Amino acid sequence: MATMAGGDYTSVRDFYRGRSIFITGGTGFMGKVLVEKLLRSCPGIKNIYLLMRPKKGQNVQERLKELLNAP
Repeated sequence: MATMAGGDYTSVRDFYRGRSIFITGGTGFMGKVLVEKLLRSCPGIKNIYLLMRPKKGQNVQERLKELLNAP
């Protein structure tokens, strides 16, 4: 645990270890960046739940497939 002036702080990796996360807006630009960063930086996350809605004539399954196939 890192100690800084004013208190004790836990690293992001340690904070999310063993926890589940629920994310809304995960298919937008910032949401994609957040999910990617969490997957790369926090291998100890238990689960990531992503709320997705149908949009622009695409159902949720089509949007998820598109999201997973994006570079």
